[in-house]
Amino acid sequence: MEENTKNIDKPNIFLRILRFPLIQIIIAIILVNIPTFILRSLAQFILSSLSIDNTTISAFMIFCVRLLTVYFAYYFFVKFFEKRKANEISISFTSVKELSTGVLFGFLSISIIMTLIWITGNFKIIGINNNVLLFQSFLYNFFFAFLQDIVYFAIIFRIIENRWGSWSAIVIASIIFGFKHLLFPGYTLWSVIAQSFEAGILFSTLFIFTRKIWIIFGFHFAWNFIQYGLFLGIESEKLRALFQSEFSGSNLITGMPVGPEASVFTFCILTSIGIYLLIKAYKKDKFAPPYWKRRERTV
Repeated sequence: MEENTKNIDKPNIFLRILRFPLIQIIIAIILVNIPTFILRSLAQFILSSLSIDNTTISAFMIFCVRLLTVYFAYYFFVKFFEKRKANEISISFTSVKELSTGVLFGFLSISIIMTLIWITGNFKIIGINNNVLLFQSFLYNFFFAFLQDIVYFAIIFRIIENRWGSWSAIVIASIIFGFKHLLFPGYTLWSVIAQSFEAGILFSTLFIFTRKIWIIFGFHFAWNFIQYGLFLGIESEKLRALFQSEFSGSNLITGMPVGPEASVFTFCILTSIGIYLLIKAYKKDKFAPPYWKRRERTV
């Protein structure tokens, strides 16, 4: 009798461990990132073996491999570990509409910020770079915006929210999203705090409203492509910006050496929008309670 009880308890303990939020988050991040790295390396090897030297074609093919791998890796994680449909990445007319809205929102936001920096005399365009790989920059920013939004909002935010509620998810996901930028050169304590507030709160609230990543992804991609593809470039990928830009004056205004995302203008405008939407979402009862309050409601 005791042996039977032990045999029943073992899988229960294992399932409890798998259901713990931190374990789920780690598994999901591994499943999304590792296959992407492996298949990218394999795609690069195959393209090299076939002597495909055209950088545009090879960049596009590798982009497709990576994007589809991230999408389906997350899809299968949700299907097999959570036993449900991955509605947060479902593709439909609504998701296309949300993506378009996000792109427009991101484009307008950074355009306003860049205009304000220009008006204050801290920014100007002094020329146009030749031989710019703008298409590759488009693909690079598209993929990494998608990957980051899957990791930080479809995985980290959503799993934490499901366990400990929306407030906890907003705080934790915002801090992680902002402070992970310390891993990159040039980021300061101010810039990561700014990212935590302006992007963390805004993106978290957009996810609460839509329960999908598309509007977040659209905003994130549009902002990054304009910031890096047009004005700053990406040195690590040898991708030059379209324009030769000159930022001068206070780093608090320009956001340099990081870029406009660390500007005080960006912090004030996007944080204000994020807080406004946060209050609106709360009033509309969009917030998810922690699991123990959900239990109380069912009793």
